[in-house]
Amino acid sequence: MFARSLRFAAAIGLLLVLASCTLLHGRSIDRPLVYYVRNVTVMADARIPLDLIENVDRRVSAAIAATRAPQGAERVVLLVKIDRLGFGEGARRRLAQVKFTVTATSVETGEPVAQGAFTVNSPTDEPRWARQALAEEIAARIRFAFSLTTPRIRKAPPPARTISTRLRTDPALVTAPNKSPLSPRAAIAPISAPQKPVVVTAPAVPAPPAPQEMAAPPVAEVTQPTRPAAPAQPARRAADIGKGTPVEQGAVGAIRLRPDCDPAVTSNCSATP
Repeated sequence: MFARSLRFAAAIGLLLVLASCTLLHGRSIDRPLVYYVRNVTVMADARIPLDLIENVDRRVSAAIAATRAPQGAERVVLLVKIDRLGFGEGARRRLAQVKFTVTATSVETGEPVAQGAFTVNSPTDEPRWARQALAEEIAARIRFAFSLTTPRIRKAPPPARTISTRLRTDPALVTAPNKSPLSPRAAIAPISAPQKPVVVTAPAVPAPPAPQEMAAPPVAEVTQPTRPAAPAQPARRAADIGKGTPVEQGAVGAIRLRPDCDPAVTSNCSATP
């Protein structure tokens, strides 16, 4: 009986020690807390991917910037420490799982005022989106624990749609280039009187003289020398032509060795020209 009472007393004492440690180092985060969160720091060891740390820090920082400062709330800074990155159990064995700890430290005293350990699972096992989804789950849990505002996603306005009645067969429109607008200083500048344009005249160049026609050189008439006519040759009878002559007997013909005379007929005509 005494031993049972001793064990019960030891258990009560251990619970009191744990409670004192919790109160000393900050209360556990079991419900949304209201603090004036000023900054956040995300840290992890080398086994945690760097892009996961950066995505968590970026999302929580955007939530802090979007949150309005509560009146009279204590100013704190958050320290997020990612302890383990692995996979879930059972039905979540294919989903990534992260265990992390969040500590809120007072800016005035430097003492931790709240601390909590959380476990989140990725909603998808798609390799392309698993890290982004996991970072969003961590940031969402931190936003809920410290009553932070979820930042709004900026949406770009859709481009204005214009209706044109121009047919495809119509010629293309000619548009003038946009001129840069005048600055306010240029708009109020005094307008000076217009100046006459300066006309630059080129020096007069004298016209070249008209080309003169050259007289043709005199052409001397060339007269062809006339040859003297050959003297008439008397005809010879066939009976006078003997044997051994160039003309066969009984034929009529004449053979001249020179174009002007015939030595056989003319006595004064030499045989050689």
